[in-house]
Amino acid sequence: MSAALSSFLDLPRDAVEALAAAVLAPRTDAPLAGRVVAVLDQGPTCLPPAAWVAGATRLGAGVIRSADLGGVESDDAFAAALEAARWADVLVTSHPDRGFAHAVGVSTSRPVIDAGERGGEDLAAGLSLLAAARATRPKRRRRPLHAAVCGDLRESRSARGLLSALAAVGATQLLVPARGRDLPHDELDRLARRTGRQALRFEARSMRSLLDMVDTVLISPETAAQLPLFREVGVPPGEAERRVRREVEDTDVLFVAAGNGAADRLVAEPFRTRRVGVPAGQEHRTGRAAVEALLWMTTEGFPARPSAAIYASELGLTCRSAHCFAARDPGRAPPNFELLDGGPDELACSYCAARTTAAFAASAEKGRFHAVGSADAARVLPRNLVLFRSRGEALEAGFVASRRGGG
Repeated sequence: MSAALSSFLDLPRDAVEALAAAVLAPRTDAPLAGRVVAVLDQGPTCLPPAAWVAGATRLGAGVIRSADLGGVESDDAFAAALEAARWADVLVTSHPDRGFAHAVGVSTSRPVIDAGERGGEDLAAGLSLLAAARATRPKRRRRPLHAAVCGDLRESRSARGLLSALAAVGATQLLVPARGRDLPHDELDRLARRTGRQALRFEARSMRSLLDMVDTVLISPETAAQLPLFREVGVPPGEAERRVRREVEDTDVLFVAAGNGAADRLVAEPFRTRRVGVPAGQEHRTGRAAVEALLWMTTEGFPARPSAAIYASELGLTCRSAHCFAARDPGRAPPNFELLDGGPDELACSYCAARTTAAFAASAEKGRFHAVGSADAARVLPRNLVLFRSRGEALEAGFVASRRGGG
């Protein structure tokens, strides 16, 4: 079981499917009866705290708020969470730093729902959108859900929540960012690792160009270059246009993250008929059933999907992301990384998903460091492994270069 829920990418597919089903058929009993939920609004919340208070109450739970903890929450958000965990069974937190909910969950062993972190997901909105997409999809469809997510992807936490939910259930994703509003590369890589493939990504100067493919370019996942569709290398003339048009026309649902305070919109089967332009669709607001479904899951804990090997050592690598709680406060959030592709050279922070690279591997037992990929580094036992970005870091930490492979 996982200690905190910050992304649908951390859940197995069947758990996300069960959450979406719970949104479409809300619980009528009181699964949280006898429990206490702490709603701690200490940062950029996606929904007002009242939404979580109301959801917990409808499910039968008692509720405590930040103000009920006295003055501690104004001085130290982490200390306030620890204090709340003394009285509450479940915590709902928000915080400016990524990974805060994860750190609280590890320290308190309580289920923690991330209700808002800078640059993170809006879990309730993502779940509500996934359920709405499934409800509007024609029942005759047997293939996986095919969804397009458009607009301000960089700043929209609703879009990020929907994209991670889509990835978790194996849906085909078509990303159409507004100019300069694409997802950060770390987020794109994280989606690709979950699905095993890169999302289809295009950039369009207008919504109409999605339909007629005018002024639309394919964004290469390998480079920053943008390749015009009609000059795609290695593809027979006309095939690129036909393939891309098929992907677009097969879209079951289109989500538009408008940005600038405008309402987000959901459009069912936007390109099924050859209209001129794209229909306006409907404004989407997060329903209370999504909040209740997330709270309901805490009764059993958050099931963790099988993940890659984890690297954790307080002697070597630390996260350097400007917005990561572990980077700001490693004493309360000890360094923890996921090893990517099974090797020790590429890692992602377990708190904020930022990627980093290790160049040297050391043995905590023997005090010597070696170049990553060397035979000596391969012999270091996982329990003794310490990783460094540079030779200077290893020397500063008191390790000695090996005669072979020490750089």
